[in-house]
Amino acid sequence: MRYALHGMCSLHSNIVSDIRLARETGYQGLEIHTDKLWRYIQAGLTASALKSRLEEAQITPSAIDIVGSVEATDLATQQTVFDNVTTLCRFAAEIGAPTIQLNAFEALNGLSVEDNIRITAQNIRRIADIGKEHGIRFQYEGAAWTPIATLEDYYRLYDAVGRDNFGFVLDTWHFWACRGAAPEDMAKIDKQLIYNVHLSDGTRPDVGAPWVDEKELRGYLLGDGEIPLQEWVDAIKSTGYNGFYSGEFLNDQLWEADHYEVAAAMLDGMKKLITMS
Repeated sequence: MRYALHGMCSLHSNIVSDIRLARETGYQGLEIHTDKLWRYIQAGLTASALKSRLEEAQITPSAIDIVGSVEATDLATQQTVFDNVTTLCRFAAEIGAPTIQLNAFEALNGLSVEDNIRITAQNIRRIADIGKEHGIRFQYEGAAWTPIATLEDYYRLYDAVGRDNFGFVLDTWHFWACRGAAPEDMAKIDKQLIYNVHLSDGTRPDVGAPWVDEKELRGYLLGDGEIPLQEWVDAIKSTGYNGFYSGEFLNDQLWEADHYEVAAAMLDGMKKLITMS
């Protein structure tokens, strides 16, 4: 099994430092945080230089996380998304990152789930076609509080997109928090649709209660929250998936802690879950 350091774990660092952090704490991969990548690009630094850093450290870029607003309906935002995807695809292809994450958020709140899926799928088809030109695939993550968040809706979106370079990233907190899937549902997913797995712990609002700031719900190291993570990991492993796992949290105090200690703790938590399966 392979483990990727999620760039969210060292939010206030940069990509080059993340590569060293991943290598020195025992990871095999790095899930690149998009804000850090845009800073790197805007500083005039090159993909070839980053690729050299990755190769020297023997760190695989497992994914680039994220392109948001893929549900946008206004032409200006859509064009910005497509332009950003084009830039990121070129960069990803050069450094050897096979996957870019897509997120739809709340621009279509008030519309039906069916309309959310239809409109979002139209944009993702265009995105997938751009990626196809560069050999890049896309993984969808539905944030727990957004219209397209349950596993059933993932499948409906997948069918509506209809592209072979489009699949899922399975995030334990998002599915658990929205009550959109259970471990037994995870176990039935075709492993070919699983591009990456995010292991994250936390709490969730009571049924019918409003959503609060995400950081209030998922600011936990693995094992410190309320999710029965071992059940979820066992179910995901039972699919035959053997790609990257990365651990994720949102926590201001942990971001201000020692990145090495935090990264090592997340890796230790993942290994315990995986090896106990």
